Amino acid sequence: MLSIVALITPYKKNGKINWLNLNFLINFHIYNKTNIILLLGTTGESHNFFFLEFLNLLFFVKKYKIKFIFNIFEINIKLIFYKLFLFKKNNFLIILVSLAKFILPNNISIYKYFKILNKFGIKLIFYNIPKRTSKKISFYLFNKIIKKKFFVYIKNSINNLKNNLFFKKKKILIFSGEDKNLNFKNFYFGSISVYNNLFPKTFLYLNKKNIFFIKKNNFDINPVLIKFFLFKNFLIIGINNSLLFGISFFFFTQSQT
Repeated sequence: MLSIVALITPYKKNGKINWLNLNFLINFHIYNKTNIILLLGTTGESHNFFFLEFLNLLFFVKKYKIKFIFNIFEINIKLIFYKLFLFKKNNFLIILVSLAKFILPNNISIYKYFKILNKFGIKLIFYNIPKRTSKKISFYLFNKIIKKKFFVYIKNSINNLKNNLFFKKKKILIFSGEDKNLNFKNFYFGSISVYNNLFPKTFLYLNKKNIFFIKKNNFDINPVLIKFFLFKNFLIIGINNSLLFGISFFFFTQSQT
């Protein structure tokens, strides 16, 4: 099962990216054999980045020997175009997208949005999360979009059998959109999770064992909790046969608090 970590972007107290800590976290995941790193993929990050910060991040990660995926969540279609052009130019050929706020909740607008994105020749992982975007796509519209091959992967946050069977039948590669969805892990090609920030090697095992406890106590696996542990400069030893320590205090996007 492919493991993709939604990497937390570390910041300094002045709001600038903490490049030293980011380097440490990336190398931590390379060491622990995480398959792919998703950047700007935790709540409150992508749409809080200035364009210059995005450029610096894009050029910074090119030197590492691991695959990166960027998340795009913009309020401006021109910025999306600029970013897609830069991704193509710099050989980042897979991105994660959800329905932007400016897209009207009707079939025509949603279809046109995917059609335009497809013109850049970049593979899309569509983040299907209607509870956050307030836009639910019907099976009829999904049929049209899939037939046109506007995306080949889906990060599906809707946890029901009918929904997963639909995408499985259409031969779409499905990523788990919420950690608790791994109860249906046979449906999934992989997982994109913020949980992986702490336990990259043992994520699936821990998730499976802890799922009952999480449900019973009504806990939500949220980026805030994971960021809190990293913020407190934690030590982990033995679980992954590795030691994560020595990173200085860092901060995270304030929309999480």
